[in-house]
Amino acid sequence: MQVEDTRQRAHAAVRQELAEQPDAVIEEVARRHGLPPLDATRCLPGSFWCEVSGEHFESVLQEVSDWGEVLVIVHNQDLILEVRCRMPPGQCAHGFYNLKGQGALGGHLRPERCAAILLVRRPFMGCDTASLQFFNTEGEGMFKIFLGRDEQRRVRPDQLQRFQTLAAERTGRPRLWVGDGEEAP
Repeated sequence: MQVEDTRQRAHAAVRQELAEQPDAVIEEVARRHGLPPLDATRCLPGSFWCEVSGEHFESVLQEVSDWGEVLVIVHNQDLILEVRCRMPPGQCAHGFYNLKGQGALGGHLRPERCAAILLVRRPFMGCDTASLQFFNTEGEGMFKIFLGRDEQRRVRPDQLQRFQTLAAERTGRPRLWVGDGEEAP
């Protein structure tokens, strides 16, 4: 009972902090309040995010591999690693989702460890951002894929359209919005 009360208070504190500062670094907010990043991300205003089951790991990555240049980020306590590239296509074999391609990004991912994929659109450092955030079974971040930007540093409209379509098709949400002059869906 006491553990649950502590957790509820932590969630309430994170919701309050993110309402006041929606562009805060989620991982830092989560750490301060003793929550995994998945729980903290779910505390963002509801219009900022929607959730897809981790069961769709492979199909979501296959779809994103056709979107053009994106920013792939791995963020943990020890590093924030960024690779700007086209997400390589992949396929499952030998227990891994194997990224194939000759570009800067390669590797072997464990799809069964993905519990949730959150599609997040929110302000960050004064800019609109849109990302697909992959979380493991402990609620820790596996990696994030941020949509690319155009010459004016805006989220690429072609990718944003595909992002919104993915959100609508996978979750039934017509669109995610950040309230920055946009009308609510």
